[in-house]
Amino acid sequence: MNCRKAERLISKLVDGRLGSRDSARLEGHLKVCPSCGQLLSDYRKMKNFLSDLKITGAEPLPYFEERLKARLQTEARPSLWVALERWYAAAVPVFMVILLILAGVLFLVQPAEVQMSQSELLLFQNQNPLKDTQAFFEEEKPETRQLKLLFAGLDSQEIIRRGKQ
Repeated sequence: MNCRKAERLISKLVDGRLGSRDSARLEGHLKVCPSCGQLLSDYRKMKNFLSDLKITGAEPLPYFEERLKARLQTEARPSLWVALERWYAAAVPVFMVILLILAGVLFLVQPAEVQMSQSELLLFQNQNPLKDTQAFFEEEKPETRQLKLLFAGLDSQEIIRRGKQ
């Protein structure tokens, strides 16, 4: 048994709450540990001293309770503004720190360059993105229209392949 466990058991022994099994273990420890034996002696002396102490005059003065209630009712209660003022005193600096951190992050993080498609670029420049394809749809014969659309699709795929190489 270690001294820390023995100290808890000594407290129970002095209070009369220690079981017989723990009592035997504690007695074995007290035989080999003089500091725990001294602690037991000190606890017993303190308990005897406190039990011999007679507290006199423990009764409150007459009408104490009535006077206390009256005084508590006349005391000014803290207003809502005082409570809010205390809260603001703590919340405002925290808010400012968070705001500075967010501003720093937004300042340091640069947005990535946005890649626009060709249609988006034409719309941005106030041009009609369907100008090139409008001629295909104005063809009279459906066969000619389909062939032109097919070759235009093949041309765009060829441009994409060349860009990847």
